[in-house]
Amino acid sequence: MKRVSRYLLMLGLCATASAVYAWEPVDRIVAVVGDKVIAGSELDFQLQLYQVQSGAQINDANEAHKLKEQILTQMINDRLILIKATQDTTIRVVDDEVDEALNSRMDELKSRFPDQEQFEKQVASEGFTMRELKAKLRDEAREQLLKQKLISKLLSKVSVGKSEVERFYETYKDSIPPHPQQVKLAHLLLEVTSSKSTSDSLMSLARSLVERINQGDSFETLAQQYSEDASAASGGEIGTVRKGDLMPEFEKAALALSPGAVSDVVKTSIGYHIIKLMARSEDQYEVKHILLLNKPTAADSAAIVTLADQLIDRIKKGEDFGVLVKEYSADSTSRANFGELGWLVVESLPAEFKSAADTLANDQVSDPIWSTDGLHLLKVLDRKASRPVSLADDWDGLKEMTRRQKAELVIASIVNEMKDKVYLEVRDF
Repeated sequence: MKRVSRYLLMLGLCATASAVYAWEPVDRIVAVVGDKVIAGSELDFQLQLYQVQSGAQINDANEAHKLKEQILTQMINDRLILIKATQDTTIRVVDDEVDEALNSRMDELKSRFPDQEQFEKQVASEGFTMRELKAKLRDEAREQLLKQKLISKLLSKVSVGKSEVERFYETYKDSIPPHPQQVKLAHLLLEVTSSKSTSDSLMSLARSLVERINQGDSFETLAQQYSEDASAASGGEIGTVRKGDLMPEFEKAALALSPGAVSDVVKTSIGYHIIKLMARSEDQYEVKHILLLNKPTAADSAAIVTLADQLIDRIKKGEDFGVLVKEYSADSTSRANFGELGWLVVESLPAEFKSAADTLANDQVSDPIWSTDGLHLLKVLDRKASRPVSLADDWDGLKEMTRRQKAELVIASIVNEMKDKVYLEVRDF
């Protein structure tokens, strides 16, 4: 969770650092672009972000300084492109586009956590409410869309001819990496979920706790004894939260209570809650809860393994893999295409998948493979060996690479144009 938390912070909250620095005191200013500043803290953070994303640890001071120079240059160029985009009266970003980009960004951040509650807790631990996070990401999404539309407009005018592609290939053919080994996979995912008996058992326990509380047992003591949330040690204390910050079904039940009252059992996507409202005001409330996680038992996992073995037997007897995917797979995206995952680079596969992809023959189905998503049955559909890039086989790709190089020159010319028009000051850092 520690690494996930860092990703949330850097990819979610601090990606909007420029908006924060507009009103928060900063330690130092490293650059001024137009009427906006780039703070030293922001630059330091981008360096940290690079290290997390690349997996590199930069300990040498000179190397870190050189990298900071490169990052600062990119940040300045980014601001200049944004200024150019805001000045272009033909570029418009509508609210629906921003909403779509914001929702996609929120979904991406949430996907880094096991559930909604863990995501909300991490946001709160960083000193933000969900409303504040969305406001910051909304501003970022609007700016990003403006820049994307300007660049798309510029690139739409870029074209390359046959001779340019050939010249590009001859110049760079020795440095263009070869096509990696690829494999075309399909999978059937069996998700391990709580059985009805497991869920019924948890509901029964939750109801018994409600009954004990109603008969006079201490809510806080029972929270310490039974709750599976991190708040158990403090008697279930979540603290004061803003309306809209917690799961809708949880909040609806909490706000239906009078201060001091305890709810009946409340079911959410993560389990069963018993909620105690401590206080409330117009826009926030203080709450405690007891959480019984609705997680699979060992018996639930064993049942999925048995099902996987049964499906393998059916496949060996001639049943169609794709038909079984349609009936059993929990992956709704690939299920629509009979489990196909498309072409994947072998070296980039998760370790548990790579081992199977290396050993399976075409049309062969693997033994059950565990991942964090559940139990997989993999089928190899086809393979492509590694090979060098060539003009004959990769013309379209080389043409696009040539176009991108030419486009970079166009964007660079826009940046240089804006440097002559916009106040720019770079300070020591």
